[in-house]
Amino acid sequence: MTLSKRKSRKIIVDDQEFRWSPSQDSGYMVLVAQHISGKGKKLEVIISDDKNIIVENGSYSIEVGSSSMLIITPKLVEQVIKDALEMGWNPLKNGPPVASSLNDNHQLQIRNGL
Repeated sequence: MTLSKRKSRKIIVDDQEFRWSPSQDSGYMVLVAQHISGKGKKLEVIISDDKNIIVENGSYSIEVGSSSMLIITPKLVEQVIKDALEMGWNPLKNGPPVASSLNDNHQLQIRNGL
């Protein structure tokens, strides 16, 4: 299933177009990215599984402890997509989504699906 144009944003990374959308569900914030064609493997990145989620005025931010926040910005999304591509994610290859997460240093870690 492709990401909805209404609920996702477009981003260009290394001359390829992608759609991305944060999805808040059951205490998790998951960033989903997919090639603009709507075909191939999605990239699903768990942004938060044990942090407080704050959604204000359409901006998504994650409270990390009491002193810092992770804000999901196009720059973060671009870096996550670049990292996934470097790690072997082929967004045009068919198959199940690539499951990944961000560690405490906001670096991408692939869990499975490559």
